[in-house]
Amino acid sequence: MAVHNTIQGVSTRDKIIKLGRDFIQKIGYHSFRYQLIAKELNIKNAAVHHYFPAKEDLGVAVIEKDRSDFLDLIEAGKEQSPREKTEVLLTMYANYCLSGKNLCIIGATTSIYSELPPKMEKAANEYIETIESWLIDVLREGHQNGEFRFEETPENLAAVWISTLPGALQVAQAKGAGFFRGVLEQLRRTLLPA
Repeated sequence: MAVHNTIQGVSTRDKIIKLGRDFIQKIGYHSFRYQLIAKELNIKNAAVHHYFPAKEDLGVAVIEKDRSDFLDLIEAGKEQSPREKTEVLLTMYANYCLSGKNLCIIGATTSIYSELPPKMEKAANEYIETIESWLIDVLREGHQNGEFRFEETPENLAAVWISTLPGALQVAQAKGAGFFRGVLEQLRRTLLPA
């Protein structure tokens, strides 16, 4: 196991992953370069390559970190009502929009899916499955307990949400935050409170 340099309790490796995620969410996977991370951290480009020999390696680490953060988020809210759980997801996306992140990691990877290296494709699929399975369970629970009322199957409604959120985040670049807030409100309406 490699020893990672730490500054103020955060390893260089973790800082690289965080910056990689930030750049991917702001400018996309193909547009970001190791030089951007090296400059931001005031390290040599070779130092980034030390931790992630290929860009694909960093891409996988970013996807896995985002998925891990999502799992931590849903674990922290496991006692919440289904409506509160859906609000956590909507708030996560609203925060992306407000912080100038034009892409979520799902949107960043699916928009270039046919060009992804195999390891990144696998990691992206696992992440999408994680969100989809969780959302289906939340929608089913809310429907069964009467908190939600909708005609579709939980699977179909989850597909609408998973498709809409990343796309709306991208369109908000041109249409603005008000547009994005409107989309979030439309998603809330798909749940039609009982």
